[in-house]
Amino acid sequence: MVTAPHPAPASDRRHLHEVDLFRLLTFASVIAVHVLSAATTADDVGSNGGQLLLHFTREAFFTLTGFVLTFQALRRPQGVAAFWRKRIPLVLTPYLAWTVVYSLLAIATRPAGTPAPSVVQELVTMGTNAIEGTAWYHLYFLLVTLQLYLVFPALVAGLRRLSGAGHVVVLVGALVVQVVVSDLLAAPPADAFGASLLAHGYALLPAYLLYPVVGAVAALHLDRVQAAVLRCRWAIAGLVVVAVVVAEVLYVVAVRGGTAPAVAAAVFRPTTLPWFLVAVLGLYTLSLVVTAGWRPGGPARRALAYASDRSFGIFLAHPLVLAGLLWISGGWVAAVGSGVTLTALYVGTVVGSVVLADVLRRLPVSAALTGRPARQRARASRA
Repeated sequence: MVTAPHPAPASDRRHLHEVDLFRLLTFASVIAVHVLSAATTADDVGSNGGQLLLHFTREAFFTLTGFVLTFQALRRPQGVAAFWRKRIPLVLTPYLAWTVVYSLLAIATRPAGTPAPSVVQELVTMGTNAIEGTAWYHLYFLLVTLQLYLVFPALVAGLRRLSGAGHVVVLVGALVVQVVVSDLLAAPPADAFGASLLAHGYALLPAYLLYPVVGAVAALHLDRVQAAVLRCRWAIAGLVVVAVVVAEVLYVVAVRGGTAPAVAAAVFRPTTLPWFLVAVLGLYTLSLVVTAGWRPGGPARRALAYASDRSFGIFLAHPLVLAGLLWISGGWVAAVGSGVTLTALYVGTVVGSVVLADVLRRLPVSAALTGRPARQRARASRA
């Protein structure tokens, strides 16, 4: 087999292109799972089987966030206050802006005949959405990200004081917490605490604690991690195949045992944890192998840089595009439900989201809607 090129040591690199590809592929998977869930029914066994595999995306995002924040903290150390001043507005402002947008969308798409609440009630609902991350089904991610930003300085400071053995202890501890919390979310107790946990637990950082810790530890040992990943890339590919088979077998067994497909494919099941970890490792391996041999300034890197620049805007806007396409279809998508239909809906959502994100990046309010300054302003500042 041809040996994969090795990237330069992380300490000598200004930008990790594998991170851009990892992010892009994860966003593509996010759109895929949302298309599947929106255009198929909750009892569709095949659709839920696909969603089960695609549910790794939130874990991948939080692993990536811990990884990137740690890598940047090693290269450009910041004080706690400076870190918060820089990072929190980039997420908080778009979060609040899109909470308003999607709250208004919920009002506009309310079923006909539903009693219209008063303006005060709508404002209260909008405020509740902002607190709980419930304006639309994807905004909880930003709420969890903000929680991660609050604790990240303490996390990275603690990890930097530990040796490799200490990092292993932290990883094991985070794994234990992850298993316990996942089990609670999958089967909460039948009391007020359990009801609150079921309603809000998915929007709290402890539900994903393991993944940013994994990302942070990987960034602290980046050169060794990259060397190991490239050396074991075929073994990792085989592990991904095995994990897919095992995850789907467990899913089918659960469904045949009487578990509803949507429940059997739910994110917070202890049996999904191994798949999520393997999926993140496999995606990082693929991203590293693909980008390791790219020429600086080549067309592939330029295309990736374009997509990466708009990725956050794509994530924020894609449910709006998907809702618009489903509305235009007038129920046709749900009625047909074929692979061709789902593919067309997916491609349309991707293309529409990229176009919308590109437009938003050029508006004066780009920072509020995409977390990045307007393109013209960014060019002027560089000049």
